Amino acid sequence: MEKIGILGGTFNPIHYGHLMISEYLRDELNLDKVIYVPTGYSPHKINSISADIRYKMVEIAIKNNENFQISDVEAKSGKISYSVNTVKKLKENHPGEYFFLIGSDTIFQLKTWRKLEELSKEVHFVAALRPEYLERDKIDEEIKFLKKNFNTQITIINGPLYQVSSTELRDRMKTKKSVRYLIPDEVIRFIRENNLYRDE
Repeated sequence: MEKIGILGGTFNPIHYGHLMISEYLRDELNLDKVIYVPTGYSPHKINSISADIRYKMVEIAIKNNENFQISDVEAKSGKISYSVNTVKKLKENHPGEYFFLIGSDTIFQLKTWRKLEELSKEVHFVAALRPEYLERDKIDEEIKFLKKNFNTQITIINGPLYQVSSTELRDRMKTKKSVRYLIPDEVIRFIRENNLYRDE
C-alpha cells in the first residue's frame, strides 16, 4: 500500500517553504508521493487570484519532482471544499495510507474543521516544528485534546522551516521588491507574464 502525503493550501503564491517542507516530510515519513491540492473556494480564505492560476503556479513549481503530484479535486469544484470530502475523493483514485501535512498553527484550528472525527479516520496528521519552538507545551495539550475528543492522530516532526509567508511575498511583489530565492524562478516568470500581484 502506498504512503501518500497531502498538502493543501491556497498557494497564493506557492513558494520554497511549501516545497521544502513537503520534500522534507516526504523523506522523513518515507512517503511514496505528495499530492498538492490547491483550494478552489476555501471556507476560511478569500482569494483574489483564481483557482486556475494558482493551480498553474503549483504545476510549474513541482514539475521537476517525480515524487510530487497535483490534484484539481478542489480547484475545479467551483464550490466550498472541505478536507473530509477531498480526502475521500483522492482515495477513490489513489488508494493508500494518507498523511495530511499541516503547519503547526493549523493544529489549533483543527477542532473547527468540518467532520474532523470522520476525517481523522481517513488520515494521520503530520506537522513540522522547529526544535526551538517555544510553545511546544500548548501544542502537546492541543494534540491530547484532539485525540480525546475526535480520535485525531497527530505526529510532530522536528524539521527546518522556511520563514516566509505567501502574504509577505504578495506584499513584496506589490511594492516591486525582489522575491528571488523565495519563489521558484519559473513561477516568478509566470507571475510577471500574467501581471499578478500588482494591485490587490
